[in-house]
Amino acid sequence: MMKSIVRSVAGIICAVALPVFTQEAVQEVFPCDRAVNVFSAGHGNSYASIRIPALISMGPGQLIAFAEGRYKNTDQGQNDIIMSRSKDGGKTWSRPRAIAKSHGATFNNPSPVYDAKSKTITVVFQRYPEGVSERQGNIPDGWDDSRCIRNFMIQSRNGGTSWSKPVEITQTTKRPAGVDIMAFGPNAGVQLKNAPHRGRLLIPANEGPFGKWVISCIYSDDGGKNWKLGNPTTNQQGMVNETSIAETDNGGVVMVARHWGGGNCRRIVWSEDGGETWGKVQDAPDLFCDSTQNSLMTYSLSDQTAYGNKSRLIFTAPGAGRRVKGTIAMSYDNGKTWPVSKLLGKGGFAYSSTAMVAPGVVGVLYEENANNIKNLKFVPVTIDWLTDGKDTGLPAGQKPPVFP
Repeated sequence: MMKSIVRSVAGIICAVALPVFTQEAVQEVFPCDRAVNVFSAGHGNSYASIRIPALISMGPGQLIAFAEGRYKNTDQGQNDIIMSRSKDGGKTWSRPRAIAKSHGATFNNPSPVYDAKSKTITVVFQRYPEGVSERQGNIPDGWDDSRCIRNFMIQSRNGGTSWSKPVEITQTTKRPAGVDIMAFGPNAGVQLKNAPHRGRLLIPANEGPFGKWVISCIYSDDGGKNWKLGNPTTNQQGMVNETSIAETDNGGVVMVARHWGGGNCRRIVWSEDGGETWGKVQDAPDLFCDSTQNSLMTYSLSDQTAYGNKSRLIFTAPGAGRRVKGTIAMSYDNGKTWPVSKLLGKGGFAYSSTAMVAPGVVGVLYEENANNIKNLKFVPVTIDWLTDGKDTGLPAGQKPPVFP
C-alpha cells in the first residue's frame, strides 16, 4: 500500500506520497528493486532509446525529470529534449513529452537548474548539426562555422507546463577559439544559497576537443537571463569530462567528474569564488569510477537548522564493474571524504541524477542498463536507510519519514 508522509520542517508541512520500502526489508530488497519507470523508449513514442537523465526539485514532492529522446541508438541520434513531471514525490509521473525538438539535428545533455526566487526553470543543452558527431575529429571550433556545435537554453515559468523556444547562448557559454565542444553536465545545476554569491545559478560543463577535456561551469547572476563562462580547470593530472556540481559550506562549490581514459576513481575539484576559478583537480579515492557519468547534489549545509546543521553531499554512480551495482554515498566534509556508502541494487545502473524529494528523502533517476537504454527509472532513498539509522537528515529528535 502507498501512504503519505507528513512532516513539518521549519514550520512547513510537506505531504508526499512515496513508493514503499521498509527498513526491515532492506536485507532482501534493494531500493532499485522497487523503482518505477519514468521514461520508456518505444512506449507511446518513436524513440529508439532514451538516455541522459537530469532531475530537479521545485519543492517537497515536486519533481521534473529530463532526458534525451533518441531516434537512433547513438549519442548524436537526432535527439529531442523530453520531460516528465511528478507531483507526488515520484510515485507517479506524467506522460513524457518533447519540449525541444531537434528536427534532424541533435540536442544533447539537457542540464536544468531551478531558480527558487523567480520560479523559473532553465534547461541548457548543445546542438549538433545533422551529420556531425563528437568523435569525428574535425569539428570547427568557436561560434561561426555552420558545422560548429552551438549552445541553447529553454525556460519555463509555470512549472514545466509551457516552454520558450530555444534561445542561442553560444557566445556567452563557449570560448571563441580552441574549444569545439562545450558539453553541459550531463546533470542538473545548482542555485547557491549562501553569500557572497547567493542566488547564483551554476551549470557544470566539460570543454573539448574530444580526448583533451577540461571542466568548468557557466553561471548566471540574474536568474538565467544571461550567462557567463567560468575559467576551466588547468591544474590536473589525467583527463576529466562529464561532471556534476554542488554547493559546499561558506559559499563554496565542488565538482565531481568522470575520470576519462584511465583510473578507477572519480576526480574532484573545489572553487572558493562561486565557480569562477578552480583549484587543483584531485583523485577522490572513495568514489569508484568505471568511465561513467556520476551525480552530485547538496542535501544540506551546516548553517541549515531545518536539517540539523550538518553538511551533507550526496553522490550516485555505478559501484563496481561496468555500469552495474548503483551506489549512493554521502560526505559530511564538503566532499573530502565519503564515509557512508550503500548499494542501491545489483543490476544495471549507468547515468544518474539526484534531487531532494522531501526532508529526509532524496530521489535517484537512473538508466537501468548499459547499452541500448530503453528505461529511465526513479527510486526514493531515505537518509535514515542510507546511514542505518545513524542520521535521519533532520534535526535531532525529529522522526524520519516512515515507509510502512
